[in-house]
Amino acid sequence: MRYVSCRDDQGSVADEAACFHLPKPSATEVCSVTPCGQWKALEWSSCSVTCGQGKATRQVVCLNYSDQVVDRSECDPDDLPATDQDCSVSSCQNTHDSGRPIHSFSYPEHPPKPHPGRNPNQNAGPAHIPGGNQWRIGPWGACSSTCAGGFQRRAVVCQDENGYTASNCDEKAKPVEQRSCESGPCPQWAYGSWGECTKSCGAGTRTRLVVCQRSNGERFPDLSCEILDKPPDREQCNMQDCPKDAVWNAGPWSSCSASCGRGHKHRNVYCLSKEGNRLENDYCKHLAKPNVQRKCRGGRCPKWKTGDWGQCSVSCGRGIQQRNVYCHTGTQKTARETDCYQFTRPVSEQECHIAECPRYSWEMEEWQACMKTCGEGSRYRKVVCMNQNNQEEDSVNCDASKRPSDRESCNLLPCEYIWITGEWSECSVTCGKGYKQRLVSCSEIYTEKDHYEYGYQNTDNCPGTQPPNVHTCYLGECPVLATWRVGNWGSCSVTCGIGVMHRSVQCLTNDDQASALCHADLKPEERRTCHNIYDCELPSSCQDVKRLKGVIEDGEYYLKVKGRILKIYCAGMQTDSPKEYVTLVSGYAENFSEVYGYRLHNPTECPYNGSRREDCQCRKDYTAAGFSAFSKVRLDLNTMQIITTDLQFARTHDGRPVPYATAGDCYSAAKSIPPPLLILDTHLAPDSSIYVPCFL
Repeated sequence: MRYVSCRDDQGSVADEAACFHLPKPSATEVCSVTPCGQWKALEWSSCSVTCGQGKATRQVVCLNYSDQVVDRSECDPDDLPATDQDCSVSSCQNTHDSGRPIHSFSYPEHPPKPHPGRNPNQNAGPAHIPGGNQWRIGPWGACSSTCAGGFQRRAVVCQDENGYTASNCDEKAKPVEQRSCESGPCPQWAYGSWGECTKSCGAGTRTRLVVCQRSNGERFPDLSCEILDKPPDREQCNMQDCPKDAVWNAGPWSSCSASCGRGHKHRNVYCLSKEGNRLENDYCKHLAKPNVQRKCRGGRCPKWKTGDWGQCSVSCGRGIQQRNVYCHTGTQKTARETDCYQFTRPVSEQECHIAECPRYSWEMEEWQACMKTCGEGSRYRKVVCMNQNNQEEDSVNCDASKRPSDRESCNLLPCEYIWITGEWSECSVTCGKGYKQRLVSCSEIYTEKDHYEYGYQNTDNCPGTQPPNVHTCYLGECPVLATWRVGNWGSCSVTCGIGVMHRSVQCLTNDDQASALCHADLKPEERRTCHNIYDCELPSSCQDVKRLKGVIEDGEYYLKVKGRILKIYCAGMQTDSPKEYVTLVSGYAENFSEVYGYRLHNPTECPYNGSRREDCQCRKDYTAAGFSAFSKVRLDLNTMQIITTDLQFARTHDGRPVPYATAGDCYSAAKSIPPPLLILDTHLAPDSSIYVPCFL
């Protein structure tokens, strides 16, 4: 690494902008050195056996000059120390006259170099002497020096054949206990060249690199070299005093060389004496010269900007799409288009192509028969929108102004009308004054057929005065009777927990007069406790039940809806949109919707009094007939109305499915009593409760 700076013609440091037109020399370069790794052997492990012959092992790692473990390729493989060796422990017999046995030391597999003047066999394993005693040796210890010459020692003991300490081994055959060792040359101080002085005068500083390393480039910490002999790595330079009667003087900056974008400014810099006279630049050479050039920006240049492409002008086929193109400056303002380069202006309009437009046309079916057999009626035909593949499409795809008529009037012979009366009902009371009623209707007579058919018409069409449909009846005076009558229970005194609710209890006669004839023991209770065992913060929908309580099973749950606590059946809890239902107490047995399918040939004569009889002549040809029974009905929590068309918990036993709270009867023109409908709470009204008496 080296220091690279920009200098002016006087050799002073200048701003780098003054050298921008020249290639900058590299401040670093790659250098290669020899591998610095060194093998380090760790401690020997214990012998693999506790008696007899075994093995001892150790780990050998490669370290760099910072004592960090590096890849083994960084160390010389020829210098790799041994990683295992044989070891000998005392024999496995554990008795001796002297008591405790003395364990022998392990010895290396490869013996060291023989000591000068000794027999080489003296260092090779145990040295035997008559009587079974022998010398046993341990491993060599670490070298006493990390560089230059040193020595290492090992233990040598005399043992008998059982591994116990003995004293009569042959001294002449005793192996050496110490030897010299060489750990390589010691590192020396190395240093580089001095760098540039920080000042040209007035006591500057220069530095150089000083490291502790071997001749092969392997570095060591400073303490591995003689610290007192370390050469200096910093010294003072240019100690002479700087002239005090000359200074650099800078003139004003010029205007920026560019009106927009990047440019440069210049100024004159010259040397002045203390009297203000201009001098040669050499008199100020020792001072840092101010910059004569610097970068500047003349504002952002106008550029073309574009908006997003708009939608295609057509929904099918070929069309045009447009976008905004404007000249923009850096001040967030739109400039004049002449300020931007016209030849680079982006296009503001392009063609767009969408799938070919489908072709639609109106198709008509044949006219149906007239809806009446007399008078003025209407007839219909089906008109549908078809595509080019002769498939029916939504009518919005065809031209509504060209749609053919699907209805027209049909004029027939004038109709005749008569009054139809049914049988009187029984008296509405069993005693006292009551009333009877009967069905009275104005019906149209179809004389073209073999039998008469009647239907409801406007009463203005019938001649004469309408016969009465209500008549009073009297069945004698009623005996005076008194009974307890109760009102509805009031609301609970608390919204959660245990509270009290009340109701009115009165003793009244059958003509609603207060009385004291009621038995006191039979008086119903006027006050009772009410319990709200549920949390006051109840969920308001099945979605809240799932979200707040983590419930995914369908079932009955208490919800707080519009200030009231309702027991609601939640269905579809495994889906993202559970639905709310009200369970009907009587279930399928008493909750049904029916449109009766049989029609009488003569509805004025049979059956008697509106009852259904098997001996009446009738036909089953009403296509809208059906019978559906319900166990639960869907509830809209927002409007508190029953969704009558939800048939999830309905069973259709005959014909078409019939929406909830719907009834129809095309059976009789006699006294007709609608089938009973479920009486709902006023806050739970169905969307439509329809009873349709039908005479077709």
